[in-house]
Amino acid sequence: MPKPITFTVRGADRFGDDAPTVEDLLGQIATWIDVLHNIESAVAEGGKPELVWRVTDVRKNSPLAFEVTPYPATHGMNVEQRAKKVVLAAATGVKRLIENGERPLYFTDQTIDKVEKIFIRVTNGLSGTAVDFSNYNAPNFEATPESARWSIESIKTTKSPEPVAYKELGSLEGYINKVELDGRGRPIVWLRSRLDGQEVKCLSDVAGLSRIGHLEVSEVLRGLRVRVHGTLYYRDLERISSISVENVHVFESDKALPEPADIIDPQFTGGLESSAYLQALRADGQA
Repeated sequence: MPKPITFTVRGADRFGDDAPTVEDLLGQIATWIDVLHNIESAVAEGGKPELVWRVTDVRKNSPLAFEVTPYPATHGMNVEQRAKKVVLAAATGVKRLIENGERPLYFTDQTIDKVEKIFIRVTNGLSGTAVDFSNYNAPNFEATPESARWSIESIKTTKSPEPVAYKELGSLEGYINKVELDGRGRPIVWLRSRLDGQEVKCLSDVAGLSRIGHLEVSEVLRGLRVRVHGTLYYRDLERISSISVENVHVFESDKALPEPADIIDPQFTGGLESSAYLQALRADGQA
């Protein structure tokens, strides 16, 4: 039989009474259950949820405590292992999230937002929230206004990590925006990415950009489409700061590409419908 976990929600008003508002009390428990549901969905990898969380006991002495136990969604199903895996992932995951600023296993962006909401309530009306996971040999959860504040900062760091610069070999296709020389006399080509429109500085110590230099000025200035190959230097995961170019491929102007009229032959089938033309080809052994 799956074992219960216990939620304790402490509130404080201006008279010092331990009396959480109905919204905060029910919201904390409901949000924690949402976290458990989200983790179960990740554990199940798209499979059918097996756990239903039911209130099995209430302790009325201050502070209020609610015992919640997982039950099978389908009568007679053994969900003990599923419950153990979900609770352990939730308890250890929240601990890792707030202590190390790391994204835990099975925690989606939505799950992390739910955890943040739990801490926000503790800084805005509640004096504390605790969850006893000891029945599952998992670390217990405890949040006070002081610990909740730095926990929120840790979660924000996880959601918006510091950019990490890196480099890789690759290519970028785009349109030439501007051509100039740097302080060392090297040619610089500013390229507007065809995919996301970001402007990227392309430079070369060797002859990587020489093909562009041989083109007419008018060709360059009208937004010539090129693909540059070389080492791409990234500011972070999405933004390229510069490219050390090794070679350039220049695409033909759109005007030089064939028009539909250039490749369509109205007499291609000799006046036959397409089905009859294909039958004739098969009869001749050509198709």
